Amino acid sequence: MSNKLFDQVGGTIKVALKGKNPEKIINMAISRGIYIWDIKKKGDSLDFRVRNSGFKALKAISEQNGFDLDITEKRGLPFYRNLFQRRLGFFAGALIFIIALYIMSSFIWFIDVKGNKNVATSKILLTAAKHGVYQGAAKWNFSRNEVEEAILRDMSELSYVRLDIKGVKAEIEVVEKILPRKDITGPCHLVATRDGVIDKVLVLDGQASVKPGDVVQKGDILISGIVFPEKSPYIIPDPEQEETEPEPYTVRARGQVTARVWYEGYGECRLHEEKLVLSGRELNKIYIETPWKTFLIKGKKDKPYPIYQQTLKKKEINTPIGKFCFNSLIIKEKVKQVKDLSEKEAVKIAREKAMASLEKVMGKECKINETRVDILSRPSDPILRVKVSVETTEDIVTAQPINTFRNSN
Repeated sequence: MSNKLFDQVGGTIKVALKGKNPEKIINMAISRGIYIWDIKKKGDSLDFRVRNSGFKALKAISEQNGFDLDITEKRGLPFYRNLFQRRLGFFAGALIFIIALYIMSSFIWFIDVKGNKNVATSKILLTAAKHGVYQGAAKWNFSRNEVEEAILRDMSELSYVRLDIKGVKAEIEVVEKILPRKDITGPCHLVATRDGVIDKVLVLDGQASVKPGDVVQKGDILISGIVFPEKSPYIIPDPEQEETEPEPYTVRARGQVTARVWYEGYGECRLHEEKLVLSGRELNKIYIETPWKTFLIKGKKDKPYPIYQQTLKKKEINTPIGKFCFNSLIIKEKVKQVKDLSEKEAVKIAREKAMASLEKVMGKECKINETRVDILSRPSDPILRVKVSVETTEDIVTAQPINTFRNSN
């Protein structure tokens, strides 16, 4: 019985022997120590197996005696080695590809954030990157539990963080904290946010403290949250019972109070305007800085224009002998441009500046009723100054809790 392990290491060959009396070749091979097995008769040929080490001797015996010896099958390590040698480039490339794929899969290339509504995704990504989770980060450089704890510690807006690594993708799932509402839900007054003249009062809940035409100041109560019930004129009092005053009660005042509000803004504009503009002429300079000296490669050393702006592009190279810099300098000429404005043009520019400053103060939903422009400067002044007065109609109410309300009067 053949040693299968030895046959796999040394290799075996299945052959077909053709000729008259093939038993003669079998006997001659066995007598010379050539190991033969699995002998089968198939038609006019004799099939059997022989070890790779004895194939050459068997082939020589067959050729000397006029027999044909054909190889039908090869098995064993030597024949696989030949295959590897013939396709070394293919197998080497496949091995390099597998190694590269393994290395690339050891890094994070995609990051996804889920569960956030109010907290910005960029803020979560920045915090995660601070603790080692970013695009291109190696998986072995961070611990998922440590990153989760660090993000929770740094971001007070979150109550839960989970980090999952799926291949080359990191998923950060968060749960935001439910913060208490800042809206006033208990009893409150509606007070004025600005000075003005009341235009319209609409009470949904509470008791009106003002009426159209009243002048109010900031902080005055417009709709009171303390309601004093009035006696109904349709109820006839009982003379036998003692008459009692109804008890006041508190509510969360609701309603709308619009008022006419006035704003004033200031703007100015020079009648004689000078400014610097680019003329279109420019000059390029290129020079190299070395540890010993600076060399001008292109351009002139002197400044070609009396007024100019310059842009420098610099590239540094550090070497063992020092730092070398390659500089590109672009010099652009500037010239003075003089412009005289008429009074009408100057008033328009100054008014636009004043309105721009007023828009920062006025409410977004206010309605402009009237605009007046007053010129403050004299005709001989080089600067035209204007005051813009604006009348608006807007809602001026804001809620103020009753228990914290203080009467300023």
